[in-house]
Amino acid sequence: SSGINAEYGGKLAILAVKQVAKPIAKALKSGAMQSKIFKTYVIMPVAQGVNWVDVKVKTTLMGAKRAKVYKLNEQVAVEYGAELISELFIYTLGTMVLIYEYTRSANKEEKKEQRIKEETSKIREDLEQLKSCVFESDFIIEQQSAEMRSLHRQVGDLHSKLAALKADS
Repeated sequence: SSGINAEYGGKLAILAVKQVAKPIAKALKSGAMQSKIFKTYVIMPVAQGVNWVDVKVKTTLMGAKRAKVYKLNEQVAVEYGAELISELFIYTLGTMVLIYEYTRSANKEEKKEQRIKEETSKIREDLEQLKSCVFESDFIIEQQSAEMRSLHRQVGDLHSKLAALKADS
């Protein structure tokens, strides 16, 4: 039951992060498109690089050996790069939540295992203590049995002596 709750909690957390991340990603995208430096040194190179890899992979899969990759125009590159960066932001945030949830779950499981080990150790200690008590009890019972046999013999001897005294009188 707690595993199911944790699963739903994790899914709910991811959904919440996505909902929070979308407006942030949109603002990041908008801000990135407004910044000349960011646009020139981050967005456009990322877009051109991803476009180059995309075209090369597709053309290679289609059998073309030396396909020429044309650069994207500035407007398309800025749109594409900004979109990639906003998606990367959402993906990174979601990954961070997953890692956090996994770590939290692993720590919880580790604590549970540690508690079980401690309880098992305590039970073993208690069992050893009980074994020791049983051994001591067996020893005491054996001593008392020996004493009772001795007393029984002494009572028997006293009966014999009493009978002998009655016979003499």
